[in-house]
Amino acid sequence: MKRKGLFSLGNRIIFYIFNFFIFLTLYFAIVSPNLTLGDTPAGNRTTWISVVFLLFLLTISLAIFVNEKLRNVFRYIFIKRALFSSIVIFVLVILLQIIFVELTHPSIGFDAGAIHSALTDTKSRELQAYYSLSTNNINLMLQQHYLAKFFSNSSWLLFDNINLFLVDLSAVFNTLIVAVLDRRKISNVLYIQSIWLALFPMILVPYSDTWVLPFVSLYLLSYCIVFHSKFNGILRVFLAIIGGSVLSASYFIKPSAIIPFIAIFLVEILYLFKKDDRRKKKYAFIILISSLFFIVSTGITYRYLQNANNSETYMKIDRSRTMPAIHFISMGMAGDGGYNKEDNLAMAARPSKKEKVEYSKRKINQRLARMGIFGYIKFLFYKQNKNSSDDSFAWLIEGHFMSAKVASKGLKAFVQSFVYPNGKHLADFRYIAQFWWIIWLFIIAFGWRYRTKFSQVLRLAIVGGFLYLLIFEGGRSRYMIQFLPVYIIVASLALNDVVEMIGEKMSWLKEE
Repeated sequence: MKRKGLFSLGNRIIFYIFNFFIFLTLYFAIVSPNLTLGDTPAGNRTTWISVVFLLFLLTISLAIFVNEKLRNVFRYIFIKRALFSSIVIFVLVILLQIIFVELTHPSIGFDAGAIHSALTDTKSRELQAYYSLSTNNINLMLQQHYLAKFFSNSSWLLFDNINLFLVDLSAVFNTLIVAVLDRRKISNVLYIQSIWLALFPMILVPYSDTWVLPFVSLYLLSYCIVFHSKFNGILRVFLAIIGGSVLSASYFIKPSAIIPFIAIFLVEILYLFKKDDRRKKKYAFIILISSLFFIVSTGITYRYLQNANNSETYMKIDRSRTMPAIHFISMGMAGDGGYNKEDNLAMAARPSKKEKVEYSKRKINQRLARMGIFGYIKFLFYKQNKNSSDDSFAWLIEGHFMSAKVASKGLKAFVQSFVYPNGKHLADFRYIAQFWWIIWLFIIAFGWRYRTKFSQVLRLAIVGGFLYLLIFEGGRSRYMIQFLPVYIIVASLALNDVVEMIGEKMSWLKEE
């Protein structure tokens, strides 16, 4: 097969696999129990807030459609003055986030709680056993330890604010990526991120899912500047060095966060089969030099962080007890495909790596034999639903997530009622967030007119994330958070094409 044929085939494969996954995810989001009015399967109940939310959207939509004067006002504020309006909304949302953290900042359980406890207690046998098994969290624990030492403070409020800063920093990097690729769409990314941040209580959970976000966004930004911009060579080499260091850092915070980079690598390989063009030849030398600096930077940073982790003395641990990767594959094949207490206890009970690996292999074989080929395929569809359909990103789903109670009265009580376990409006939060998730996925799914090299990187990164969560531990959408920069960027770049397509399909209404 000729080079051009291989290039076309590769692009089609990416596009078709992406469409299969994204439309399947959109379907699961639409039928999600989060989108239930009244009594929900989770045991909560939506209130007047969800009804008012729907009535407000319906009223505004109809008013804009039938009233030309209102339509012109809307167009002027949100389209003609889009950049100004989007910046104002984005800043207002950040202010609301700060208020939200101040009114909540509860203690969090599961892994985030283990990291927080280690800031003040390194002698606990339970914590030492946890970090001996979960060495992947040592780097994040050490980062938070250094921050607690620097600020002389280890409160949840401090680390929620740091987490808030990191999430918003990721949003800034995402905005810069869109600015580099297409400045006309900066308002798109600010609008989309404003809605996302307003419905994202995971800023209260200073764990690797959110902590890694700016690292993912920054190495994507460095890639965009090196490969998709006309900036001068010095800046591109500098960003390549930064990108390599950040990539390695992201791996030590959350290893699966490098999946977008794997997508970059594979798409760049694919595009070597494309017919040469003048632009590629013109920038070939600077791209080659930048790539070499990127590789060196990645290797040096990886070696440094690995040595720092291996030589840490803050927490006394037994590294020989570390849970092997195959354990997470085994867990990913049981129940909902998520955390499995039985498997974790089995890992803790087996002192050697060999015993842990043998146990996990045996469990994998047993589970495959029990399900059979068609049963396993059915399970994968079920798991994809669990992995991706919930836009609360598994809020309160983890065991021992939160035990805080809603305040008795006032603004604090009202705000907490949307996110606390006994909150009156918890189902309303899930309903509104799910509504937005469906719109977000719709934009990505129907943005097929957006066809560029970078769009293929983003689509392949989304597919890679789905495949990873199907193979390894998943079972809840919290693991999707690390890939959100990819979803934000592709939706922002495809939005105009989707709006144009909808306008074309709805043109018959104007004719009437």
